[in-house]
Amino acid sequence: MNAEDRPATQGAPDAAAGTRASGRLAEMNPAWLRTMLLHLFQDLDEAVVVADADRRITLVNPAAARLFGYSTEELVGQPSRLLYDSSNAHAEQGRQRYNAGADASHEAYIVRYRRKDGATFDGETIGGPVEDPQGGQPIFLGIIRDVSSRLSSEGAIDRLHRITSDRALDFQARCKAILNLGCEQFGLQAALISRRDGDEYELIEAIDPEGGASAGERIPAGHTYCAIALAHDVPIGFHDISDSELADHECYRQFGFEAYLGVTIYVDGERYGALGFFGTAPTAPFTRRELDLAGMFAQWLGHEIARQADLQAMRAMQDKLSRLATIDDLTGLGNRRLATERLEAQLQRARRRNDSFAVALVDFDHFKRLNDSHGHAAGDAALRLFAEIARRSMRGSDFIGRWGGEEFIAVLEDDCPPSAIRGVERLVEAVRATPLRLDSGDLPLTVSAGVVISLPGESAEDIVARADAALYQAKSSGRDRVVLGPGPSESNTPEPTPG
Repeated sequence: MNAEDRPATQGAPDAAAGTRASGRLAEMNPAWLRTMLLHLFQDLDEAVVVADADRRITLVNPAAARLFGYSTEELVGQPSRLLYDSSNAHAEQGRQRYNAGADASHEAYIVRYRRKDGATFDGETIGGPVEDPQGGQPIFLGIIRDVSSRLSSEGAIDRLHRITSDRALDFQARCKAILNLGCEQFGLQAALISRRDGDEYELIEAIDPEGGASAGERIPAGHTYCAIALAHDVPIGFHDISDSELADHECYRQFGFEAYLGVTIYVDGERYGALGFFGTAPTAPFTRRELDLAGMFAQWLGHEIARQADLQAMRAMQDKLSRLATIDDLTGLGNRRLATERLEAQLQRARRRNDSFAVALVDFDHFKRLNDSHGHAAGDAALRLFAEIARRSMRGSDFIGRWGGEEFIAVLEDDCPPSAIRGVERLVEAVRATPLRLDSGDLPLTVSAGVVISLPGESAEDIVARADAALYQAKSSGRDRVVLGPGPSESNTPEPTPG
């Protein structure tokens, strides 16, 4: 601040200052000025500053003194530069509005001002020259409203919209970004989103500089302010908890947060949980605008949570439909469609790696006889039992699915015939050792299998045809066994007869 911008006196003005102020008022036609002061400015909520042709302050109303933090006596007689945050802004307004030739339309504009304590604020101002009706020098009138809070809220709402519209962020990232924005906006250090679950609250997301809270943590209702927020339909704020009814709360005793701003989160019209912001030190009382903004944050989070629930439900339905399309209802194993996809995928992988793999076709022995003698329910039970045995005896990296009827196909990662044979033999032996329990007694079961190792250049159809030929050989040679299949030139053997 330049020397000429400083108040001429500190505290009460001297007589000379009062004389100077009175002289300037006299120069400005005291009759209409007095009327204006008494009837217009004195009780206005907006700050009013009047300056003379030299842009020295000649009049301020009480609201202006409060806004800028000076007494009326400290302002009158000072250059109006005293009120601006920068000399450039003061000079620019002088060129645009505060000169004798300026347009008197008095359109609103926003400029940065500075208070006596050095704090700055954005002031929405209507100002410009007011002509003296008797032809004397004009005066300059400015009506100022502090809109810092409004502009800050509007900026926060814009950032909130960008966060929730950013498809590059997943649900957790959007929640964390909203919490960070709220902490910055309200000047608080910690925040959480909670979901009520009986007598506990599950943290959906949290920001805690001390590292004491994290997503997924569950907190008893008595240890958090969330229940207090849920008890209200409007946002609540405590700027100094030590001097409030929350001073005896368990959360205050445990964590010592001195400020709290809480809002109920509604999802699809139902109370879901709470949004809370916490401060490590007392703050200024929360304004209505801040409470309303916190309510807006909670509303947007409610939309985010509802949208996430809808996405999860949709994905679950898609998974279910996909499962229905690829899983055999009777056995729970993959169906022919999924088996074909896995076979093609393994074939492509083997081609990329110049590698081989094994395929086995497994078929029940005398399955028609089982159905004819014991009924189709027994046949279905035998197929389900086989599926259970296969899941237990085969490796997690291998695949087995229902190829059709009582026939199953296995895709194995083995490229060594002895290893592939041994893996399928364990399955055959497990079936042999596990009879089907019926009301009439235990019924022994056996299966036969044909195994082949893929060859370079083969198609999936070629591989299955050779496995089918190997299965025919297993059936023809006595059943209840595993046969390693022939090469490609030998694969035109007739298909085995059922059973």
